[in-house]
Amino acid sequence: MKKDKDKDIDIKDLGEDIPKNTKKTIKRLMIRLKDQKNKLIVVGVSALLGSVAYAVMPLIIGSAIDNLLKGIQSLDGSVSAISMIIEVLTIPIVLLVAVTIISSLLSYIQQYIIASIGENLTYSLRKEISNKINKLPLKYFDSHKTGDVMSRITTDLEKVSQVMQVGFMQFISSTFTIALTVIAMLLLNIKLSLLIFIFIGISAFATNYVSKLSQRYYAENFAVMGELTGKVEEVYSGNAIIKVFNKQKDVVSEMVELNKKQFEVNRKAQFVDFAIYPTIRFLSQLGFISTAIIGGIMTLNGYITLGGIQAFLQYVNQVSEPVTQASYVIMSLQSAIAGAERVFELLDEEEEVKDSEYSLGKTPITEGKVNFKNVKFGYTSEKTLISNLNLEVKPNEMVAIVGPTGGGKTTLINLIMRFYELNGGSISIDGTNITHIPRNELRRQIGMVLQDTWLFKGTVAENIAYGNMNATREDIVAAAKAACCDHFIRTLEHGYDTVISSEIANVSQGQMQLLTIARAMLTNPSIMILDEATSSVDTRTEVEIQKALSRLMKDKTSFVIAHRLSTIQNADMILVVKDGDIVERGNHKNLLKQNGFYASLYYSQFEVAN
Repeated sequence: MKKDKDKDIDIKDLGEDIPKNTKKTIKRLMIRLKDQKNKLIVVGVSALLGSVAYAVMPLIIGSAIDNLLKGIQSLDGSVSAISMIIEVLTIPIVLLVAVTIISSLLSYIQQYIIASIGENLTYSLRKEISNKINKLPLKYFDSHKTGDVMSRITTDLEKVSQVMQVGFMQFISSTFTIALTVIAMLLLNIKLSLLIFIFIGISAFATNYVSKLSQRYYAENFAVMGELTGKVEEVYSGNAIIKVFNKQKDVVSEMVELNKKQFEVNRKAQFVDFAIYPTIRFLSQLGFISTAIIGGIMTLNGYITLGGIQAFLQYVNQVSEPVTQASYVIMSLQSAIAGAERVFELLDEEEEVKDSEYSLGKTPITEGKVNFKNVKFGYTSEKTLISNLNLEVKPNEMVAIVGPTGGGKTTLINLIMRFYELNGGSISIDGTNITHIPRNELRRQIGMVLQDTWLFKGTVAENIAYGNMNATREDIVAAAKAACCDHFIRTLEHGYDTVISSEIANVSQGQMQLLTIARAMLTNPSIMILDEATSSVDTRTEVEIQKALSRLMKDKTSFVIAHRLSTIQNADMILVVKDGDIVERGNHKNLLKQNGFYASLYYSQFEVAN
């Protein structure tokens, strides 16, 4: 792997702004812009007319200078010099004012319409991404970093929007300007044109080299800045742990090192932009000076008029700037295409399997009888986690699932919720295959409390009512009481109207878990799933919650995943899961009598070291 010789940054990882298939991505963007083709035509025509107006200006000025010289040479005293000047310059000045106004108006039209095109494109992509996120299976988020997904939705889309509004328009205008200016220069004088083309070629080559160098250094800068930002976030989040283990000096040392690294790469990037770029401009100006000297000699020898050389020199400036900026514009467009490509990759991801055409529509779960029949499943095609699972859960039973970490406990729950699709076999509820039940109906009738708590920014009442927004305040309070969190809610500053979230530390982790349990209770589901739902609460509160859950689970089927085996002794059935298979099943007493894997798990929790 190629490395920068004095840095630890992997150069391969800096190619994020280089598209893999430019032609295909541009084609997809053009297809998306098809419904705005009339606007694009107006932009193209206005850009062409604006470039024509811009190219005509030097000719008008050159013609005015030539006419003024002829007028001066022909002065014989019959008319005053002022009258002659007015007569000669009136039409050119009026034309210049008119052309300037037209050019400004066309520029305004271009910018206004292209901004609309860019925002409409971004809006449509953002809306499609929002819909896509809701259709992506859980396995997509398991295999992609949150930061990467967020980058595609925000940064990459912003690149597309900015370049559509600035770079794209600049590219079109520069193309027309360069083409028309080159034609005008060739018409004025071919020899001078060839001379300036040599300097422009050198300038363009140098610009292309510097722009690639600049892109590399800025990519390194972004990479190190991301590393530095991540470290700052890590230090901020883990501040207490750092102090507990007295790692302050080590952390400061790491931060200083990262700061130095960021300083070095940023200095290089800034140097390229602010030191080398003027050198490139110097090459362009050198061409201008050479043209002026040679053009002056040609003017004295009568090969070109004074107005003609003045117009030619203006064209040199007009063509040099777009050519100098061309590589930067191309790099900007390239970055936007790479961003669009990453967005399209997200939009092309495989979605959740659609609800079956045999879907029965609204299918209320009345009994809660769950059957696993010859179930086969693996998170990847290479590794099968569950090979052949058969299980029957009777209505109203409390089923506890226990086993070692990574044994497949949560997998069983995810399959019931249809977060993942089976590789074989079937799961049915009340005799209906869950693939024949619309996901929204299935999940609406299954309450789930996860080990990882999450609260949305809003009031306590809104968080509890998240799964049932039509719930009354009385319903919310009743659910809170059942989940043993009514008391602490009333101690908050505004009670049930206190604004909370997972990122605001006004409630503890255990209290957050109580609120999520209340949220699940309020939905009054037919089946309840608890995935380590009481792992963050104290033992006394856990006992109270178990009592509340017992009342709530009356006449309901429930699945409980627990590590503390003392909490599931009253379960109707205990499933001992190991390596994706159910190795033991039965109630607490029977499993202890078997003196098998469950018994070893149970007694190991009560062992005391000598």
